[in-house]
Amino acid sequence: MAQKVEAQGGRNGGTQFDDGSEHDAVTKIQTAIGTKGIQYVQFEYVKNGQTVEAPLHGVKGRTIAADPFVISHPEEYLVSVEGWYTPGWVIQGLKFKSNKKTSELIGYDDGTPFTLQVQDKKIIGFHGYSGDNLDSLGAYFVPLVTSPPSVPPKKLEAKGGETGAVWDDSHHDNVKKIYVGQGQDGVAAVKFEYTNGSQVVIGVEHGKSTMLGFEEFELESDEYITSVEGTYDKIFGTDSAVVTMLTFKTNKNKTAGPFGLEGSTPFVFKEEGYKITGFHGRAGEAINAIGVYLAPVGSIPLTPATQGKKLEAAGSDGGALWDDGAFEGVRVVSVGQAQDGIGVVKFVYHKGSQIVVGNEHGKTTMLGFEEFQLDYPSEYITAVEGTYDKIFGSDAAVITMLRFKTNKQTAGPFGLEAGTPFVLKEEGYKIVGFHGSAGDLLHKFGVHVLPITN
Repeated sequence: MAQKVEAQGGRNGGTQFDDGSEHDAVTKIQTAIGTKGIQYVQFEYVKNGQTVEAPLHGVKGRTIAADPFVISHPEEYLVSVEGWYTPGWVIQGLKFKSNKKTSELIGYDDGTPFTLQVQDKKIIGFHGYSGDNLDSLGAYFVPLVTSPPSVPPKKLEAKGGETGAVWDDSHHDNVKKIYVGQGQDGVAAVKFEYTNGSQVVIGVEHGKSTMLGFEEFELESDEYITSVEGTYDKIFGTDSAVVTMLTFKTNKNKTAGPFGLEGSTPFVFKEEGYKITGFHGRAGEAINAIGVYLAPVGSIPLTPATQGKKLEAAGSDGGALWDDGAFEGVRVVSVGQAQDGIGVVKFVYHKGSQIVVGNEHGKTTMLGFEEFQLDYPSEYITAVEGTYDKIFGSDAAVITMLRFKTNKQTAGPFGLEAGTPFVLKEEGYKIVGFHGSAGDLLHKFGVHVLPITN
């Protein structure tokens, strides 16, 4: 339960506001200075992975808007607020402090000082009073959660025959979707989709599908596989056994299958307190063997491995921060334009034998997306060029144009060239991921790079 710290300042005829205490963190603070002190304040929060913008507290007028104070959730969080108020009047100045940085003084350090802070806790919400100005400010605090040490996944030995080529999807946060293709004598092919954080990883097909196609089973967002049961058998005309049947069970008492026909030798993959987060095995014309990865239920989610260098993003501090991470390469670039700049971007990456579909960053418009597909793996992005500019009605500059250069061609420009130019490039490196910030438009854009290898 959140701890409510009393609002500091005056009331001066203002009305009470309360942003609530159900958020996960504060991610952005926008303030403005008037002749009497802080004219208004507006907070942006995150809750269950979604950005929530609270109402403006105070009134917009002839004010000087300060640069927004942006907090990079989840590694960064707000720990305290310092302020000054004139008794019976309004808040004169504010200073915000996270675990990584402190804002400049916004307003004036005149009057009675105060501090909103609780030891070993972070701020997740605000309340107070406001009218024509910000009259008083209080906060909600929750304890800092120290993550338990990450427990490495277990790889259980594959069960079945000894022949076939080895395949391995590796381990992930969760399994999202299962595809099983049946053949005449057993399981002909399998394919899986996984999730890592908010990203979807599409695995490749293992085995060889038949005209019978695939049967599919999709898990809910809070559902996971608790066990896999199956059988294997040696069939006529084969050198070794093949998997003949598979059944998947979940934490919601659902059962998918059986897929195939029951064979002579049964097997079960299950361990109390663990969930199945990946698959491996051997396959040729059919699935010869299958094994699983197990991770503790409630384990720390995985994120794409960040290697190489992260080049600083170009643009402004508007919008919420995002970071897709670093991968082995980029497969598809999608850019959506808006009236005044780049509205949204999304990317498809490659990692191992898998395709990773990134989230949309920004807001799509009726103009939709323009798409650029790379000839992966022989083609890779070597540079991104662009421009950013401040547009009418926006407090912060936005990305107005993007152009992608590869070792084979140039894609773009997407958007209209206007404002300050930038180039994201490192000699001898290729671009393997993207990061930045976005709201209704793309405000900032940066890249991850890895050395080019033969």
